[in-house]
Amino acid sequence: MRPRAKSLACDIAPASDPELLARIAKGEMDALGELYDRYHEPVRRFIARATGDAEDVDDLLHATFLAAATSAPRYDGRPSCRPWLIGIAVQFLRRRRQSLGRLFKVLLSLRGARATLVDPRSTLQARGDVERALLRISEAKRITFLLAEVEGLSCPEIAAALDVPIGTVWTRLHAARRELREVLEGS
Repeated sequence: MRPRAKSLACDIAPASDPELLARIAKGEMDALGELYDRYHEPVRRFIARATGDAEDVDDLLHATFLAAATSAPRYDGRPSCRPWLIGIAVQFLRRRRQSLGRLFKVLLSLRGARATLVDPRSTLQARGDVERALLRISEAKRITFLLAEVEGLSCPEIAAALDVPIGTVWTRLHAARRELREVLEGS
């Protein structure tokens, strides 16, 4: 008696990240859906933490994946594209911060007010001590800290995601930890 053939559905391994990006680069949007399903939760979680759970988290998340589709032909082929996706999200976070700063300046000038710019994130109430402390350190340090401590990325992965030298990552991470400790000890 011949052994029964195994089901083909059970034998198909999920596509690797480089394979998905290659398919996206060819215009296969179902591959973008697979990539989204695979990484939307960790990328969204990172964006939410980096922005203090701002109202536009989902917009930033979707913009990140749309930009990934556009950038797919330039993907560098590393086994996991999670750091690459987070790097794209960081670029959107920087643009968002710059846009909000410009908008705030324009609104102040329209009012004729001369006031010190206040980071609107500092008004967040009802967050834990750690969340408030994170919002008090610079964005660059906060993002580096979150990538290392929350997302579990290594320093080389963070350097690649942020497109900065590894020494910059170590410096930011050290400073972020020191500043967070000082803020938390003072609260």
